[in-house]
Amino acid sequence: MSMAIDSPLQARWTRLGEQLTSFRRIMRAVLIQDMRTRFGNNHIGYLIAIAWPLSHMGLITLVYLVRMTIAPVGDSPAVFVGTGVTPYILCFYPGRMLAMTFQQNRQLLNIPAIQPLHLIFGRCILETLNAVIVLALFIFVVSLFDVDVMPADLGEASKAVAAAVFMGIGLGLLNVVMCAILGPYFLIFFILVMAGLYVLSGAYLPQHAIPPDLREYMAYNPLAQLVEWLRSAYYASYDLELVSKSLVYWVGGISLMLGLLGERFLRGRFFA
Repeated sequence: MSMAIDSPLQARWTRLGEQLTSFRRIMRAVLIQDMRTRFGNNHIGYLIAIAWPLSHMGLITLVYLVRMTIAPVGDSPAVFVGTGVTPYILCFYPGRMLAMTFQQNRQLLNIPAIQPLHLIFGRCILETLNAVIVLALFIFVVSLFDVDVMPADLGEASKAVAAAVFMGIGLGLLNVVMCAILGPYFLIFFILVMAGLYVLSGAYLPQHAIPPDLREYMAYNPLAQLVEWLRSAYYASYDLELVSKSLVYWVGGISLMLGLLGERFLRGRFFA
């Protein structure tokens, strides 16, 4: 009796192991091909891809430091503006690059073993790694100028950074579906919306310096909540209890769910 039960169970585990092995091989091939498509066959292309968001962060920080020599909160203007621009970059670039997944890798869908979801997962992994590298390099470069960039609460800062990447990936999956339905012009709409959210996120001014009427509308801006969340890990004057973490999770989670459902029901459009 025991052998009769163990035999189907062992066969099921064997099939599961074979499926995981096959999935790992497919994802490895997709990641390698995705990197070659985007960056070429040399390391210079990948360095350029990292340098683009890094230079974006550096330019915004530099412009702010030229105009403002005194931080509205804390002692370091670089830390203040850095905590404002970091959530935007970590959310914007994964959202934008995920939307271009099928545009850049459409030829891979001609291989029967590769499904659209493989390309999406591969781009998610790649963009998450890129976000970590960009943030690490930004911290390293700022530290070279004797700026103390370590937060008072490292755990909370890590959660805010992870939430920014999560929301970026969720929006990116939704962008994949919307671009498949409406075309690549939807990406322009996404860029404009993200720019507007960034301007109204309080990245350059603390919340208490913003008029109360405008502050009420900012409460519905997930990017503003991410900025407040990250700054609460640096400044004691920022109350973590006032940060709407649920808004960030809902925006990222709903976008992720809609993106996955769209991929399932609109899969034929990715092959068109």
